[in-house]
Amino acid sequence: MDELERQVERGIAFTHTVLTDQAARANESEAVVNGLVDVLIHRGIVGSDELLAAIEAVRAESAEKGQLASVGAAIRIDGPPAETATVDCSARMHVCHAVCCRLPFALSAGEIEARHISWDLGRPYFNRRGPDGYCHRCDAETHACGIYDERPAVCRSYSCVDDGRIWSDFDAMELNHEWIDAHLGGDELGPVEIFMDANAR
Repeated sequence: MDELERQVERGIAFTHTVLTDQAARANESEAVVNGLVDVLIHRGIVGSDELLAAIEAVRAESAEKGQLASVGAAIRIDGPPAETATVDCSARMHVCHAVCCRLPFALSAGEIEARHISWDLGRPYFNRRGPDGYCHRCDAETHACGIYDERPAVCRSYSCVDDGRIWSDFDAMELNHEWIDAHLGGDELGPVEIFMDANAR
């Protein structure tokens, strides 16, 4: 199974390498267009307000039609190491049930290579979550992290103190059930993941 997953990862990594090359070409085209716009505005051929209005109109129309381009993959690029969050999770677990372990986030290249946590084959390179919506490294009964010492940097630095998605009132321990129910449901597994999950048992 490890070899199968490695082959799948290599194939997807190749695909995204090609897509990255296409993105570089798109960036070059964008630079040319922006340069042309600067020239047109500088010469007074078009006004900046008029241009911005036209751009927003086209962007809104494209979004409405679902035509905005997206690779659908993300690799996190971290800045300087953040301080480890200090929240007394054990005092809140009976209320929140580790709901933060249901939040999706992109993995860094180092985390992907370290293989302590798997990424979602259907949504590269986000943390893999099970049918219950929890990270696949989260214990189903206790909600304890199975890779606590090797957990991703996002988990190390995350704090729910000011996260309005999680708490309606942090001090009173009142969860934001409306947001959680609307955004953190279980994930549907694809055929590859179902096969891998069945053979891992």
